[in-house]
Amino acid sequence: MIRDITIGQYYAIESVIHRLDPRTKLFGVFIYIVLLFCIRNPWWYLLCLLLLLLVYRCAKVPFSYVLRGIKGISILLVFTFVFRMLCTPGEEIWQFYFLSVTQEGVRKAIQMTARIALMIVGASLLSYTTTPKSMADGLEKAFSFLEKVHVPIHDMSVIVMIAFRFIPIIIEELNTLMDAQAARGAKFQEGNAFQKCRGVMSLLLPLFLSTVRRSSELAMAMEARGYTGEKETSKMNPLIYSRYDTIAYLCIVLVPTFYIILEFALRWIQ
Repeated sequence: MIRDITIGQYYAIESVIHRLDPRTKLFGVFIYIVLLFCIRNPWWYLLCLLLLLLVYRCAKVPFSYVLRGIKGISILLVFTFVFRMLCTPGEEIWQFYFLSVTQEGVRKAIQMTARIALMIVGASLLSYTTTPKSMADGLEKAFSFLEKVHVPIHDMSVIVMIAFRFIPIIIEELNTLMDAQAARGAKFQEGNAFQKCRGVMSLLLPLFLSTVRRSSELAMAMEARGYTGEKETSKMNPLIYSRYDTIAYLCIVLVPTFYIILEFALRWIQ
């Protein structure tokens, strides 16, 4: 499961979505997440899934690649579904001692689990189609107005860029540690769930030490190259909107507008 983690990694390929400005993709992800939290009818999640499939097709990112990454959060999704199903009061449909399943609980569990899964898959598209540097530049440019209230947006953008660059490095280091310990007789795939978790826990300390060492080397390398954190530095590739960004902005605005109009129409009919 750990080897299949793809969330947060850049998928290098040429597509229309990859060529979009990072500010456009940030705005699209923001509107998409807000729309997910506004949805109340579970059938709308099917339309959101179809929309995601269409965008992933335009980005040329295989959806099987995304499903591999969801394996890492499968435990979270299962826990969310079970907890929401058992802890929501309503009309009971099944009971076992103090545990009870209600119709409202099942509906809320499906709604919450689908919302979390669609939110993660939709937000992951940003990292799949945007390099860490472009994402940092987009964040800095999009939220530059916060500098008027003394928010260090430049430093925060650099932190985001470094964090996304560290994701594939940490996963590669973790795979190396697993192979090294497996060669010494460690077994990560055998035993019950508790034994598997205990085997993975043995990787945390060397992984933590390796991450600290790499971050220290990165800090010294940035200081040796004269990095001071000043936002006045020039950009080699400044962000410039293209006609594709204009079309993308129109599509992003049309989707919530269509939802609002259709939702009001359905309520008026009822």
